[in-house]
Amino acid sequence: MNLLDFAIIGILGLFVLCGAYKGFVHTALDILCYMLCALFAFLIMPILSFRVVQNETVFNTMLYYTEGAENIYDVEYSKKDISQISNAELEYIYSRSKVAFPMDDRIRTNVAEAAFESSGIHTLGDYFNQTMVLVTINILVFLVIFIALRIVTGFLVGWWDYAKPLPVLRKVELPAALGAGLIRGILAVFLLFMLCPIILTVLPFDVVSDLVENSRLARFFYYSNVLLGLMPGV
Repeated sequence: MNLLDFAIIGILGLFVLCGAYKGFVHTALDILCYMLCALFAFLIMPILSFRVVQNETVFNTMLYYTEGAENIYDVEYSKKDISQISNAELEYIYSRSKVAFPMDDRIRTNVAEAAFESSGIHTLGDYFNQTMVLVTINILVFLVIFIALRIVTGFLVGWWDYAKPLPVLRKVELPAALGAGLIRGILAVFLLFMLCPIILTVLPFDVVSDLVENSRLARFFYYSNVLLGLMPGV
């Protein structure tokens, strides 16, 4: 275990204690709000992401910080049209590149489907650039929408509890509240780890990637992150 493991355990512990304090019903409502906010964030995300992409200043700034093409070990391959690169060569390039999940999977898919051909994007370097910046934008837009919705729903749940106190379970209240708090904590950590690919892209240092790779909990919350797995790359 490393520092990241202890940090994750600490966060989960805080949510468990918070669940015990607030009670099962309140915490269960919070979990429901998490799920609804995530659903609506996914539905709204394409609309707002499109607007961000249309803003040249924002897009070029994010393109500068992600610098996807620099992950290609050979500059000549970076300048090549994807149609001129064999599948074997592509697999070798992918294996040599240090692109964070899920950007690596999205690059493979976009190149295989020539997803940006209609936009006049043909070189492998541009596919790396375009895919990585789009995934980054989608993640950030999703999180902004989610946080905004979560603030609103949090106020609503708090107001409802204040106006009409939520019921308290008797015999199973504490165990149920602790369990609900743990679930809420797990969801919260999954959300935090949506920033992991962006951090690994902006800070491509071995010490950062090693911190994640050497943490069992971090690897679980990162590579098993359903939200990241659903994040589009176009």
